[in-house]
Amino acid sequence: MNMGRDGAGGTGASAEVVVTEKRNEWLWRRLSQVAAVAIAVVVVGAALVAARPVLVPIVAAIIIGSVIGPAIEGLSRRGVPTWLGSMLMVAGIAGLFYALAAALATPLADWTARAPEIGETLRERFASLKPAMQTFASVFESIQSIGRVAEPPMVVEVADSQMLGSVVALVTPVIGQFILFLGSLLFFLAGRVQIKRRVVQVMTPRKTRLAALRVFREIEERLGAYLVTATFINIGLGIATSLMTWGLGLPNPLLWGVLAAVLNYVPYVGPAVTTLILAMAGIVSFPGLLPGLLPAAAFLFITSIEGQFLTPMIIGRRVSLNPFAVFLSMALWTWLWGPAGTFLSVPLLIAAMALGDSLLTKNRPQLPG
Repeated sequence: MNMGRDGAGGTGASAEVVVTEKRNEWLWRRLSQVAAVAIAVVVVGAALVAARPVLVPIVAAIIIGSVIGPAIEGLSRRGVPTWLGSMLMVAGIAGLFYALAAALATPLADWTARAPEIGETLRERFASLKPAMQTFASVFESIQSIGRVAEPPMVVEVADSQMLGSVVALVTPVIGQFILFLGSLLFFLAGRVQIKRRVVQVMTPRKTRLAALRVFREIEERLGAYLVTATFINIGLGIATSLMTWGLGLPNPLLWGVLAAVLNYVPYVGPAVTTLILAMAGIVSFPGLLPGLLPAAAFLFITSIEGQFLTPMIIGRRVSLNPFAVFLSMALWTWLWGPAGTFLSVPLLIAAMALGDSLLTKNRPQLPG
């Protein structure tokens, strides 16, 4: 009897050892998979940052090409060759950018030349707030200095102005990336149908090919609905801003209208930056602090109506975006690609959402509520 009990106990112990070994093996397998995914994410992120000068114009060209691609197909059905329609479209986009740059070159040069005057005027306007700001700075410095070893005072040396060299260093890469954008857009539009056909033909089951076609169509429809509608809304906002600044007597109303229209492509951040710039321009242009803040207050009223009522009413019916998802997308792509990533964050989010919805529609459970 004792031998039987010992044998049974030994068998139970060995079974527990086998179960523990299997559990540990499963755990290590999962941990290795998680580690592999984490390493892949880090590598992909580093590659995105390193290849930013090349990837940003190419991704922008693909997004714009996906929106205007159906128009090229429509021209092709009417007998216009695809390459000719692509060249005309790219030439029109380049001409639009050139016209905007030519129209804004003079006012931008004027405001740049007034930089020293603007700085001095801002210091004079905010002179009354200087004691409060100094008190806040001293309190903040006292909090920071707790537990910190005293350091010798910093010696500040003012270097000579090298504005021309800085402007050249900034503009030169932008011109190169713009040329890369136009070239990528031209070749993408010319070969868009062939690219889609090649990608679909790689997939073997017919069901998968049909799903891929649906994904392409869904992405193009959502991007087109968002970008086309947002463009018309932003043009209207730009016109309203130009009329508002013209009516208030702020110099260069066309500049502020274009600035408001372009920055409004970036949700939340763009209108805030425009409001801040208009506040600075108004303070410099008008006597007194309160009159100078009037253009910014008027723009804040206009953009609040646009952002809270018009845009959700028009775009929300076709493209539903979660504000938290928009914020995370902006934070991620701004961190990876800088200001260009901020502009591309919402279109990339829309494309990712369309891809996810197309792939997960059948497997998505029906939740109550």
